[in-house]
Amino acid sequence: MLKGIVTVGGLALILLVAVPAFGVSAESMIADLKDGTADRRLAAAMGLADYVQFPEVVTALAQKLDDTTADPVLRANCAASLGRSADPSVYPMVQTLAKKTEEKPIVRAGCVIAMGMIKQDAVVPEFIEMLKTEKSLIVRQQVEQALQRMPNAQAVVTAVSPLLNLPESESSAIRVLGAVGGPAVIAPMAKQLETKTDKRRVLIEAIGMIRSPDAAKALIAFYPKADDAEKVQILGVLASHPIVESVTLLVSELENPKTFLAVRRRAALSLGMLKAPGGIHPLVKILLNTAEDDGLRRSCVGALANFGDHDDDAIAGLIGCLPDKKLAEDAAVALNRITRRYFGTDKQKWAEWFQEWRRTRDSSGGVGH
Repeated sequence: MLKGIVTVGGLALILLVAVPAFGVSAESMIADLKDGTADRRLAAAMGLADYVQFPEVVTALAQKLDDTTADPVLRANCAASLGRSADPSVYPMVQTLAKKTEEKPIVRAGCVIAMGMIKQDAVVPEFIEMLKTEKSLIVRQQVEQALQRMPNAQAVVTAVSPLLNLPESESSAIRVLGAVGGPAVIAPMAKQLETKTDKRRVLIEAIGMIRSPDAAKALIAFYPKADDAEKVQILGVLASHPIVESVTLLVSELENPKTFLAVRRRAALSLGMLKAPGGIHPLVKILLNTAEDDGLRRSCVGALANFGDHDDDAIAGLIGCLPDKKLAEDAAVALNRITRRYFGTDKQKWAEWFQEWRRTRDSSGGVGH
């Protein structure tokens, strides 16, 4: 047990915190790490993360990490577990391996995780230098994610922003800023959408990560200038931004017969993800129009299935398309998902159930299924 002292209402209280005791479990895992089967070694590397406050465990993990004949995935997990120790004595090892370009990328990625956990904000300058030159995708991804986990987001924004001027680091900088920069970076990124045509997809992704109405509005403002692939991406991003403007654009694109079909399908699916009431009638209208593309109508089925029993029109629309053999099975699955009932593709049985269910619901003050 570890003792901690907290102050509550001016009184000092002793807090006992349970931590794993070094015993049979830890000893067994250390043995497995050294001589166990491949599966047991990997399980031990991960399990020992709970015991890294003990020097014996740190030593065992460090030895296996340093063993270049060991499985790279095992070594990467040893590095990540060492990061949990926050032990500065192992930092030089993980730092060296992370920057050693001839080392396996997966091992280097594990060491990046450890670096971030041990030094936290103090490691930001090192990560910035790595982003300037790193060629391995998996290592770059872990550096980006480590920066996103740093406690001091503003320090990360300040350090990363200059990378926007370096072509080899620009994409990484955009992703990190999108994750941690907040509303302050929306305007600069939106401006880049106009000029950085080769970076538009990563810019759209980054802006979409910012949970702010202004992020959605910036993407909507750019939308008319986007190509079809970018439009599909933007409409997908808007599924995470429940504002009126998002719904308006999605409905407009869904209903426009001149819009590229993939864009219309994405609009339907995003309306379902948003569960926006304003999207139900347009979705049902497309669903019941047999002149529309079957793939688009199938997307409408999937979208309506997300609404649950919040709107009678969604259920009625799905029942209405049951006679259509091309969509009957999909509609039946969607109705089962919504109602937890199953009458196959029998429209009459579904209609009878729906009528009785509504009557019971309305008479009981709105109780569901």
